[in-house]
Amino acid sequence: MDYNEISSHEWTNVIYILILIALLFMGFSRKEMPIKKIFEYAGLWIVFALVALVLYSYRFEIFEVKNRVFADLFPSQAINKNHQQLTINISQDGHYYINVRIKNFPVRFMIDTGASDVVIDEKIALKLGYDLRNIHYDKIFQTANGQSYGASIYFDEVDVSGVKFQNVQASITNSDLVIPLLGMSFLQKFYKYEFYRDKLILTL
Repeated sequence: MDYNEISSHEWTNVIYILILIALLFMGFSRKEMPIKKIFEYAGLWIVFALVALVLYSYRFEIFEVKNRVFADLFPSQAINKNHQQLTINISQDGHYYINVRIKNFPVRFMIDTGASDVVIDEKIALKLGYDLRNIHYDKIFQTANGQSYGASIYFDEVDVSGVKFQNVQASITNSDLVIPLLGMSFLQKFYKYEFYRDKLILTL
């Protein structure tokens, strides 16, 4: 480190800390305790101050560690990075899941890049307030269990970890889904998506 490059403001911070240490020693010295005790107490306070300084200096790294631990514990909860990226950890079964809110109702989707739409079944559609008597099944889906039909809808708003998307194309299927599917009509809302190690990174 070139100490000539340290600004006056930075030196002021150092001097301020030294003054605090000096005041700390003076405060203990007035309590008529042995000099050994004074140094012991002062040493403890200095250690606490250094620990606090280290924690403050590494606050962003600590926050990142917290996010990684949280993502491992709850992989379907996307990590929102400054509203610029959403990161999703892979689940134990090898798939990627994501929790979203539609009409303030929580729905857990499986991300499927092979699906063209966001697909929900009739049970979830009813919970979201859709009247199944007024929808028209105008799509044909080919699934592992055979052919099924879908009705085109739009979600006015989809909230993913605080990031909100408007007018998301979706479908209601008349087949029983094990879990709703989140396909390309949603992923295309992002600038790009990529798989990196055990994560799916969605860049806005």
